This record gives sequence, C-alpha cells and structure tokens, in this order.
Amino acid sequence: MKLVIILAPILIALLLLFDHMPRRAQVTLWETYQSAGRQAIEDRHVADAERLLLAAAKHIERVSPDDPRLANTLNGLGVLYGMQNRDIEAEPLFERALVINEKAFGRQHPSVVLGLQNLSVIYASRNKFSKAHKAARESLEICLHLFEMYHPRIGSTCRTLATVYALEDKYEEAERFAEQSIAIFENTLGERHPETAQSLAMMVRLMWTTHREREAQRLEARLNTIHQRSGSESESAEDTYHQGARDQAP
Repeated sequence: MKLVIILAPILIALLLLFDHMPRRAQVTLWETYQSAGRQAIEDRHVADAERLLLAAAKHIERVSPDDPRLANTLNGLGVLYGMQNRDIEAEPLFERALVINEKAFGRQHPSVVLGLQNLSVIYASRNKFSKAHKAARESLEICLHLFEMYHPRIGSTCRTLATVYALEDKYEEAERFAEQSIAIFENTLGERHPETAQSLAMMVRLMWTTHREREAQRLEARLNTIHQRSGSESESAEDTYHQGARDQAP
C-alpha cells in the first residue's frame, strides 16, 4: 500500500487539531502536507492530493499570504485541477501563484517561467489564445535571457508553445516548436530522457492528427524503443503542467 494512503487520514485529522499553531509549527506542517500532496499527485490519488494541498495552502497562508511556498502549493493545486480538466478552477490558482513569485523574485526568474507556462496552457485550454500566446512567448523571452540557447528549460518552453498551437489547431507551428523541443532535449539530456520522450510523444500525436500515418508509426516505434530501454512511461496529463518545487533554481 502506498505510504500516502496511510498518511492522508492522519494528516487530515491533524488539520483539525492544530488550527492555532505558532508560526514555525505552521511552516513545518505545510512541509508535511505539501510533500504528501505532491506524492499523491504522482500516485494519481487525486482526492487525497486535493485535501492535502488545500491544507498546505491554509497553513502557509497563515504565515504569509505572499510566501513563495504558498505559490508552490497553488501551482500544485493548479496542476491537479488541470489533470482533471477543471480549468476554471486552475486558472486563478496559477495567476495568484505567478503574482506571488513575481513579487518575491522579480520577473526574470525560473519560477515565473513555470507560472507563465502553466497559464499559457490553461488559457489555450479555455480558448483564450491571445493571452496564451502572450504568456508562452514571455516565458520563452525570460528563458532566453536566463539560459543558453540549448538548455532544458528552453526545450520545455518550446514544448509549451507547441501545446498552445496544437490546442489552437495550428499544427504547422506546433510541429515547429515540438521539433525544437526534441532537438534541445536530445542535445542536453539525451535521447532516453523522459523530457525527450514527452516531446517525441507530442510529435507522434501531431503526426496522427495531420494524417501522416507512416511518419507517425515510424516515430512511435522509435519512442517505444526508448521506453523499453529506459523503462519510462508515456506522457501523462500532469506533464503538460509544471509544479515547480524541484525546478525553482536554475
């Protein structure tokens, strides 16, 4: 049995017991809820994940409503809701997280890049394509300022742009950015890395969508070989978004 299944009811009970804990205790409890909530997302225990992350947000907000740790939790909740197609609920969480991180770190920061990426996907999912493109391109501009051209974060941003264009049914543009993403990940992380596989999986879907069956089958066979060699799984809904805790630093 997964550890999170055992922890979840205990942690939820603690929420009722420690409503008036001192500042440091609130932060420590946030860390416990946050860690368990992220694990629940990875294990696809969505109900537990939502309860745990909401508890984490409640406790850190008591410490400070502008704390970057709160932004981290809000991003996690946004990812969770995005996985469930609860885009209306995810959008304000990502927006608030972005405001908090901008205030804490300034505009030129990796956490802001991740926030803009998440917002661009949510905006595109809700057919707000003008806002989606603005957020995605701004995330790319910040990346180009912070990192060298061949850097995994730029590969991730290119894949986000590909996602936005694909949701807009602009497949030629989507494919161009997907190709750039693949090239960057192969150059920086290698062919067998999960990031490379996710971008290849996106390209496979684009080829199937544009009725290029032979090309899609050929690339799909390559992707299957990579999965067999590395033991990695295919792209999931969570991979469209970025939680950010392990990605805060350059």
